[in-house]
Amino acid sequence: MALEDLVYVYGMCRTPHPPVPLPLGLEGETQLVTVDKIAAIVEYGIDLEALRADDQRLLTAVLSHDRVICDLFQQMTILPIRFGTQLASALKLKEYINSEYQTYLDKLIELDHKCEYQIKLVPEAITLPPQPEGLKGRDYFLAKKQRLQDQTVARDQQQTELMSLFDRIRKTFPQAVAASNEDGTAKVYVLLDEKAAPDLQQQAVRWQAEANFWHVSLSEALPPYHFV
Repeated sequence: MALEDLVYVYGMCRTPHPPVPLPLGLEGETQLVTVDKIAAIVEYGIDLEALRADDQRLLTAVLSHDRVICDLFQQMTILPIRFGTQLASALKLKEYINSEYQTYLDKLIELDHKCEYQIKLVPEAITLPPQPEGLKGRDYFLAKKQRLQDQTVARDQQQTELMSLFDRIRKTFPQAVAASNEDGTAKVYVLLDEKAAPDLQQQAVRWQAEANFWHVSLSEALPPYHFV
């Protein structure tokens, strides 16, 4: 297959009327490949193997992929496609869209005017009073044992509070999606109408007021990455 025929896909949207300005892509202009009411945002001629062979170019490409999706999200409802999705030709892409046409159309209608928000929960550092100085022998080991027990209790309380925060978020947003990082940071993704953002902001303030072991922060409106 010829490199210039390869079609790199950023996302799906409803065919815009009138046309909207499209952002620059990874290396050049982006275009639309349309099938009736559905359009794919694409870029031709991307050499993915060359990108993946160079760490710096790969990082730049990943960031550019996300930038394109976010730019388009400011103008329309978009279904983000994961980085690295590429088809052999525009014809193959149209065949794929035809095969999934109703699924994509239903999802675009469902997500119209909706945004994803990330609720980030960062663990506060657990601080304990300093161990008394000058302790020796049995007193020293007892104090050290007590300190370890206090630390364990505090960590248990931190995890209990996290589960409580999760429960409160899910009661308000039953379709919330949770994830965690190796550093202990937890993230919860919620989907809601863009007009409901002030209510979510107020909720985040209340969750923070109730949390002793976690810092609660809320992202700006994002494309629906976790709800496609």
